[in-house]
Order: sequence, then structure tokens, then C-alpha cells
Amino acid sequence: MTQAQILSTEHAPPKRRREWLCEVIGREYARVDVRPLPAQRLFNEMTIYSGKDVRLSSIRSNAILIEKPNRPSLPDSHDVYLAAVLLSGEYFLEQDGRQVSLKPGDMTIYDATRPHKIHCPGKFSKLIVSLPRATTRAFSPEVDRCAALRVAGAAGVGAMAVSYIRSFAAHAGELTGESFDAMASHCADLIALSLLEPSEHHRIDRGREATLRRVKRFIESRLGDPRLDPTMAAQTLGLSSRYLNSLFEAEGLSLMRYVWARRLENCRRDLCADACAPIGELAYRWGFSDLSHFSRAFRRRFGQSASEARVGSN
Repeated sequence: MTQAQILSTEHAPPKRRREWLCEVIGREYARVDVRPLPAQRLFNEMTIYSGKDVRLSSIRSNAILIEKPNRPSLPDSHDVYLAAVLLSGEYFLEQDGRQVSLKPGDMTIYDATRPHKIHCPGKFSKLIVSLPRATTRAFSPEVDRCAALRVAGAAGVGAMAVSYIRSFAAHAGELTGESFDAMASHCADLIALSLLEPSEHHRIDRGREATLRRVKRFIESRLGDPRLDPTMAAQTLGLSSRYLNSLFEAEGLSLMRYVWARRLENCRRDLCADACAPIGELAYRWGFSDLSHFSRAFRRRFGQSASEARVGSN
């Protein structure tokens, strides 16, 4: 029978559990940084079944943040893609400027060797299928373009793949090594086929547009706050600064350039509408904390000073 390897933070001394978990995830999946979230104590348990090529893991965990940073590090132990099926809780994954949110029963895939971020704000459980890079790319050449996309587990090939993976995990301990490898091969094929389903790929642009609208609504509500920056927006919206800036690339802007443009437009509107309000007061009202920076930015934006714009409007 296929033997399970069970690894749990409960087996490590409390003061060493974070370090232990980083070591284990680095050895079994990818080298990452791990941060427990303050809402819950650090707990993570992995049950791992290993075959010839494919590995299957069942994971239970408390709230956690896992991040593979964009910096040089030692090579990863496994050159794999990871397909994640969420069983319970909430799961957010970022990679390649995309962010996916899974509901229980949904699946996604990502490259374990490249920068990514996983945020689970509460207790959750999931299944992980580790897929060798070479064989996965051979069957699904577009796999890198599928990273951090949601494969819905409610219909189509996605539903078949998720159902198969769940059944595989439920009975993995009863299988011989040969049977496990045969099942794992079918599992990999179904995952690859589910990535070819067009529905989620066609929705990605609309999803980005909806997110961009949400970000712009947030910016409008905070324009007067001089603390507004990518870090504040990222923390409040639950998105990364990199992803936020990528949303504005189609408009040829970064998030802060968009913020400054909107602040300047509001300043020009107000100074033209109110001939008595001091220019400095209007600048502060719309989030500028440095008047010299405001003056330079206003001239670059509109080709004239704020005073000249006010005179020209009267």
C-alpha cells in the first residue's frame, strides 16, 4: 500500500513552529516565507502520498500567509507546478500579476518555483497535486498562462477533475504503488484538460476591469488623505502593490500617477469654482502635503500655474 507521510506543526516545539514549517514547505514544495496571521495560532498539517512522478497532499491549516519572494535563492527541491483544490475556507493566490480567489470545490494552478503569494485568512483545508514541469508542459504548453486562474469545480472538465482528485485523496492509502501511479497519471491528464476550458480565460479581462473599478472607487474615497499610497491601498483591498500597478498599465500609468492626476483635476475644478479659497488650502484638501511639489505637478499637468488657471477661468 502507498504509505502516507504526515507532517504537523504539532510535532515541533511551539517557539520553533514557524521555522519548522518554512523548512518543511521548502523541502516538500518550494522555498517560501511563512507568516502566521494574528487571528489564530500557527497550525499546519500535511499528509503526503508520493508516487513515481506525481505527489498528492492533503493539508489542514489555520490562517496563514505564504510568499515566495522575487529574490535569488537556492534552487527548489522540486521543479513542479502545484494544482490546489480548496476543500474548505478561503484561499487567495497571486502570481504573474493575477490574483485568484477560490471557493470550496474550485481549483487553480501555479508555478512553485516562481514568485507567488498565498493568503488564507482563516482555517482552511486543501488538496495539492505536484506535477512535474516537463510532462505538464508537454501536455499543456500554455500552462504558464494559466497560473492563478480559477478552474470552477461546479461544471465541465473542472468538476470532473476536482471530483477525481478528491476521490483519489480519499483512497490513496488503499492503493498499491502501481495503482497510485496509474491514478496519478489520469489525475494529471484531467488537470491539464481542465486548463484548456476557455470560460475562465475569457473572463479574466472582465475580472481585471471589475477589480480596477473597485480600486478606482477606493482611490476616490481616499483622495484627500495624504497617506494614500500603494501600500495603504494594497493592505485595505487585500491585493499586492505589484498587482495594483499592473491594473493601471493599460492606461500608461502607475497607481500613484493616477492618484496625482485625480488630485490635480479636483484641485483645478475647485480653484476655478471658488475664487476665494487659498490655493494652498485646496492643495491640502486633495491630499498634497508639499506645496512646491503641487505647483510643479500642476504646471506639468496643465501647462500653467494654479494661479494662472484660476485667472483664466474668470
